Amino acid sequence: MDYESIKQYIGNRQQLFSVRESRLTGGRADGVCVIDVQNGGNLSVTIVPDRCMDIFSVRYKGRCLNYITSNGLAHPAYYEVTGEGWSEAFSGGFLYTCGLSNTGLRSGTEWDAQKEHGCIANRPAERVNIVETETPDGPAVEITGTMKEGMLAGTNLSLTRSIRLSYQRDVVEVTDTVKNEGFRRVPHTILYHCNMGYPLLQPDSKFSVPHSAVRPRTPFAEEMLPHLDEILPPQDALEEMCYYYSIVPDESGWCAAVLENARENLRLRLRFDASTLDQFVQWKNFVKGEYIMGLEPANAPIDGREDALARGELPCLEGGETRTYRLIFELD
Repeated sequence: MDYESIKQYIGNRQQLFSVRESRLTGGRADGVCVIDVQNGGNLSVTIVPDRCMDIFSVRYKGRCLNYITSNGLAHPAYYEVTGEGWSEAFSGGFLYTCGLSNTGLRSGTEWDAQKEHGCIANRPAERVNIVETETPDGPAVEITGTMKEGMLAGTNLSLTRSIRLSYQRDVVEVTDTVKNEGFRRVPHTILYHCNMGYPLLQPDSKFSVPHSAVRPRTPFAEEMLPHLDEILPPQDALEEMCYYYSIVPDESGWCAAVLENARENLRLRLRFDASTLDQFVQWKNFVKGEYIMGLEPANAPIDGREDALARGELPCLEGGETRTYRLIFELD
């Protein structure tokens, strides 16, 4: 039955396609604003405006596909910029944004210290807007918000995010625009930390991305390079592994990373615009209770600003310049 015919049976569109804002109570999540979208098909998506408009969870046919850390979802007020602040605030989640001035290791001077993976993930959104539209094919929603990162005599960057979902389409579209609101040329790096977990990630799952070469990040990752395609069962103890892929975009300039589990009948296809996200990092962490694969499109390597600069891979934005990043998550 088509959407126009179905409308005759309902009194409120939320019966088919719901968008609900709420605030969490209790614990470290107390006061956190979330937006839950159920698309009338297989997708239930939780977006967190108080945490960079990141996507905390995606459920497909009722099953959460992403890993959630023992920290759970916490209010950004608990984020500490020193010590292990990033690890203590990291919730995992379907999409966790790293940047905007640093991705990866801490770096810089005491005055210009760059936090591990940056601090944008702990910035609440301003001007959050929810726009629902309706077409003959069904309703759709676009959720937007703007986050800011800056300091006196330092950077002044903004990130405006748009997340779009449509009725019964198992697709999540994310478009980000980063702007240098200042007048000076400044470094700008971004990484999309997409953290996949059980049941999508299991030893019989398969990962693929078009590439011409792979560079291990650490000696242990290099030692494990012959087993690159293997997904190990949960281990008592095992060092994490990160790999840099030299991606090969298709004729449209996009690249697609795929993680699938045929036995569970689950597949995630992460498409991203490689004209601005020209790097891809795979993070493998196969420890009991911390069983994760990170699919991480990025615009720079993750060993700190100095390393990126030495490699000639440190992106910058001129004063007033903008840069747009696009990702499309397809589930089936």
